[in-house]
Amino acid sequence: MRVGRRMRNRPLVVAHRGASGSAPENTMAAFRRAIQQGADMIELDVRMTKDFHIVVHHDRSVKRTTGRPGYVWDLTLQQIRLLDAGSWFHSRFAGEQIPTLRQVLEMMPEGLMVNIEVKTDGDPRKRLAFEEVCILIIMEKKFEDRAIVSSFDHKFLTRMHNLFPAIKTGALYMPVRDMRKSPSSIARSTGAGAFICSCTQLSEKLVRDARSRKMMTAAYVVNTIEQLKRVLELGVDAVITDYPVRIFRALERLAPVKKAP
Repeated sequence: MRVGRRMRNRPLVVAHRGASGSAPENTMAAFRRAIQQGADMIELDVRMTKDFHIVVHHDRSVKRTTGRPGYVWDLTLQQIRLLDAGSWFHSRFAGEQIPTLRQVLEMMPEGLMVNIEVKTDGDPRKRLAFEEVCILIIMEKKFEDRAIVSSFDHKFLTRMHNLFPAIKTGALYMPVRDMRKSPSSIARSTGAGAFICSCTQLSEKLVRDARSRKMMTAAYVVNTIEQLKRVLELGVDAVITDYPVRIFRALERLAPVKKAP
């Protein structure tokens, strides 16, 4: 049941790595479940393989989700396709693969949005061709108006924006590095149109400043009622969660919360 479509005047509900609370993260099973649960947007992580394909995977290494050693940038797409990325979560997901970004965009229904979080950390190639390949895939699948490309790597975002400003970008906030920066200053330097922050680090000051720049604001990872209440009071535009259905049901119970000015 697509519960999310019934409600109005609420923040976007974004499925974190798909519906990763009930299916193995960043797999087609998790994305299908997020679609069934009515998510407004799917969030996923991407890295680049040795042979310059973009695959959907969070960690530098494939060890945690597949049980096999190796860094994504040291493996070819053919090698990655042989890995089982579902058994670690539950035996019923045995055989789930690490998908490519193309595969995920091809299966998404009309109107569903996607947040593509680009992971460059650890890759010794220093973002070589990453921006260009991202842009080409998004254009090929006609997702220019439905995609946000986000990253903790603000240099990546700056280059992405300079190459193709029509694709919206989102700056992920890293407190240790960015504590002296405001969302608006990050937007000015990177061209980002969205500000994405941990729900525990997000503050009224950050939201107000982002809104002054007309940036979309999103909080991650919102999995509890207490976390949801807090970010609603702050007035976020989107909540990123492992449990879309749980958040939809909580939103139905909670009275509308006025956004901070």
